[in-house]
Amino acid sequence: MVFPAAEPLFMTEGKMLRESRNGTADLVKGFAVLFMIQVHVMEQFATVDVRQATIGQVSMFLGGPFCAPAFMAVMGYFLYAPAKPAFYYLKRGAWLFAGGILLNIARSANLLVHILQGKTELNGWSFIFGADILTLAGLSLILIAGLRTLFRDRFFLWISLALLVAAIAPPLSTGIAVVSPYNYILAFLWGDNEWSYFPVFPWFSYVLLGYAFRLWLVENSQERKPEIRKMLVFSIPITIILLVTLPWAVRITSNLHGIHGYYHHGILFFLWVSWFLVLYVIALQYINDESGEKTAIRIVKWMGRNVTTIYVIQWLIIGNLATMLFGTLNLLQATLWFSGVTILSVLFTWVYGKTIHR
Repeated sequence: MVFPAAEPLFMTEGKMLRESRNGTADLVKGFAVLFMIQVHVMEQFATVDVRQATIGQVSMFLGGPFCAPAFMAVMGYFLYAPAKPAFYYLKRGAWLFAGGILLNIARSANLLVHILQGKTELNGWSFIFGADILTLAGLSLILIAGLRTLFRDRFFLWISLALLVAAIAPPLSTGIAVVSPYNYILAFLWGDNEWSYFPVFPWFSYVLLGYAFRLWLVENSQERKPEIRKMLVFSIPITIILLVTLPWAVRITSNLHGIHGYYHHGILFFLWVSWFLVLYVIALQYINDESGEKTAIRIVKWMGRNVTTIYVIQWLIIGNLATMLFGTLNLLQATLWFSGVTILSVLFTWVYGKTIHR
């Protein structure tokens, strides 16, 4: 994922903290990319038996609320920048969308060669035009550019649109899982096509959620850093609701496609994840405050700071290996591959960072 320059999640002592990075946001992104690598390995490499077992469902859940929703909400939070012109969002959005298409081609290069050679009858266009995180991020930036002019700083409009986008996603997805040139474009917006992983409906709702939350903080002059203990007490009822409904949420994340599946979920799952993200951010902020300088936490934050590069590299590795390894590994083998892909992604990211900053 690509985010604008990091800013603090909260304000303190009457003015914004002038930090070069925000530790909590970096932790959110760092853990997200770790969970994302493991779920990609599970989806692409593990056998059906492993994916359908309890450990597979846990893996899918860790690759659910902790990943894409967290990415997009943090992105939306940092998109609130009144001084930025609309052209900034449009230009950056177009580049992100184009980058997403290029990544689709690069990570599927091995498979596309097999298709061209006639070794498989899979539809190559569905891999090239897959609606994934980067294309969603690009379209989200473009939409934000227009909405800033219409909604300005009206919190009610932003949060209402977030709810609306999530609510109408399942109906929009009904009955249009058809292969046609039109639906390759439509899949970026909505639909139940197998290559429509993160369409605008419902996933743009998380960007709107993050944007609305930032706007709410500004409007209500939340100038003091929230006290963790008070926030934890306030969150007890929400925590109980989340725990009671956890099995339902796990079933959603285990069912990727289909109406009301993870990729095309509706407003109930959106609300569940929104509540979950509040508690999750509180927990990570506490970890950052108490243990932010410990080696393990610093590594995760470093991954968060380099999330875009790691995201691209892990997909280049996993996507091209999937042509040979798809659905063939047992649990131990998948675990070892997860470790290997993570280490390689971090190593290549470190080398890339050293190279471009020389």
